[in-house]
Amino acid sequence: MRIACVGAGSIGMLVASGLAAAGTDTTLITRTGEQAELLNETGIQLLDGGGERGVAIRAHSYENKTAPLLDGAEKPYDWVFLTVKQKHITEPLLDTLHHLLGEQGKLVCFQNGIGHVEKLEERFPLARIYLAVTTEGAKKLSPNRVAHTGQGWTTIGHAGTDIGGKEQNLLEKTMNEAGFRTFLSNQMIEIVWNKLLINAVINPLTALLRLRNGELPASGERRRLMRDLLDEGLAAANASGIRTRDDVWEQLLDVCAKTAGNHSSMLQDVSEGRITEIDWINGAMLEAGARHGVPMPHHETVYRLIKAAEPANT
Repeated sequence: MRIACVGAGSIGMLVASGLAAAGTDTTLITRTGEQAELLNETGIQLLDGGGERGVAIRAHSYENKTAPLLDGAEKPYDWVFLTVKQKHITEPLLDTLHHLLGEQGKLVCFQNGIGHVEKLEERFPLARIYLAVTTEGAKKLSPNRVAHTGQGWTTIGHAGTDIGGKEQNLLEKTMNEAGFRTFLSNQMIEIVWNKLLINAVINPLTALLRLRNGELPASGERRRLMRDLLDEGLAAANASGIRTRDDVWEQLLDVCAKTAGNHSSMLQDVSEGRITEIDWINGAMLEAGARHGVPMPHHETVYRLIKAAEPANT
């Protein structure tokens, strides 16, 4: 099995290093040629419970047009893990994915939020698109160093309803052998929405209040804001025909507790003056609510505040 991870952020580096360390034929596709060159020289420096170790990795840059992603002797990849943020799914990146996948390869999407499957469907058959939701904790420390900050689980399934097949079973086995507790599911839309409901509370509030995840539920006012956002999200999900779990509030509090020391990705983006993923999280939820006439004033407020905190398009 040949796997390419497209996106050398925290999750991409973590998953690629785990697969490579377990002996899977793995390539990490970076954006810049500088990072690819560094990774080819040093490997990925992985920090986990056992200390720090180097993992040799093959890396290519999709922006470096002088270095081919596949040489003449190489076949396209069996699986391509897309581990970039939604804002980075551009036409040049889609061209790269088409090159890596060939006519048979399958794409596994690790994105937060919703809306990317529809964009990918414009270029790839739905039958070759899969979704992944992971709770693995990872933090990128430098272009060649990543920390595994918390053990979690990963669920993978077809973007439609298909679950079976030897290829999917082999992928599940490969991920488990690499140290990632992985399961297959045929209910990925519900699982993606369940994560979306939680992210749409934690991410914008921690970014606006400049809090670590564990600090968010520490006061009554914050918990009321959390509850208001969750209730609006649940209303939008139910109006969209999405089945939601009865214990989402308890899950939300549990995520805050288990990731207590973490800075959310949206907080990191706002702090460092980057564009956030708000359009694909709360923004996507607002669109779902608007389609079904569900009022979402709290989501509208946090969405506008985060957009106001982003760098100006000047």
